[in-house]
Amino acid sequence: MDRPASSSSFASAKTSCTADERGEACAAALSRLKHVHNARDLAEALPGVIKPGRLFRSGSPAAASEADALVLRRDLAIQCFVDFRSSAEHKEDRSWPHLLSEGVIKTYDASGGVEEETLDSFPGLVQEDEAPLPPAELHRLSLLERSKFIRGLLPHLPYWTVAAAAWYKLIGDEQGMRGAIVPVLNEGGLLLIYQILLETSGAELARTLGILLDAAQRRRPALFFCKLGKDRTGTAAALALAACGASRDEIVADYARSHGLHEVALGGIEKMDDTQGMDASIFESAPPEAMHALINYAEQTYGGLRAYMAKIGFGPDKQDALRAALSQGDW
Repeated sequence: MDRPASSSSFASAKTSCTADERGEACAAALSRLKHVHNARDLAEALPGVIKPGRLFRSGSPAAASEADALVLRRDLAIQCFVDFRSSAEHKEDRSWPHLLSEGVIKTYDASGGVEEETLDSFPGLVQEDEAPLPPAELHRLSLLERSKFIRGLLPHLPYWTVAAAAWYKLIGDEQGMRGAIVPVLNEGGLLLIYQILLETSGAELARTLGILLDAAQRRRPALFFCKLGKDRTGTAAALALAACGASRDEIVADYARSHGLHEVALGGIEKMDDTQGMDASIFESAPPEAMHALINYAEQTYGGLRAYMAKIGFGPDKQDALRAALSQGDW
């Protein structure tokens, strides 16, 4: 295995670095990732508030090489991973044994129940002259599943569309059913997907924010991700940034950095028979207008992103605690 040049001095001696030096070290480490895409430090979105090296976002590390694992676990010292992908997307995983050596995978079900799996030690994660890395945790909190998406979509469909789709389904006309549903999806675009996320995954988003708060208070760098690090990750990033006091423009600018990935990944929804014909050019992008629209929707429906978080159980005290944990102290 080709090991990256060591930057363990950053992970072990961050307290002696300035914020600019920490930011540069994080950026250099992230640039060495070969199989983990769209990765960045959330501190880049809110400099001067979030300290570098504490909270990261990315596309899935499921295909991470051993060299990538060393970057994430040794150089960036990440101990907490939050996975928004669907159960169907987990089938592509192969990297957790060397990312989580002696760590734990926690999978949360819709009712809040948790299944835990402890992984064996992976000797390649640590060089001979280095101390063992602390165990890491992976939290699986799916934000888009087929059944949840369908339930969330129905209230957004005109009555005649629901009736037509049901009729076509009854008589076995799959093409007719898609002809009723898909135009509504394409017209609603990314905003419709993000609305459904807020409406159907409040419990998972609140738990995510709680996990990130706990990790930060315990001085454990965290990484949250979906498949591309664009839609589900972008929604969660908007909430985390809002909790830390980011402006609309700062939230939008962070989201728009995911533009240009040229791939659609919505938990497998894009592969459903019912949704064949979705316009990829709409759903593969990350235009600023989509996040502006989501923020507008949150303001009109809940009173804003911070008010939405309070509604789902992550209130002002917790939001302020997250900001404090990400901005204060030397770690």
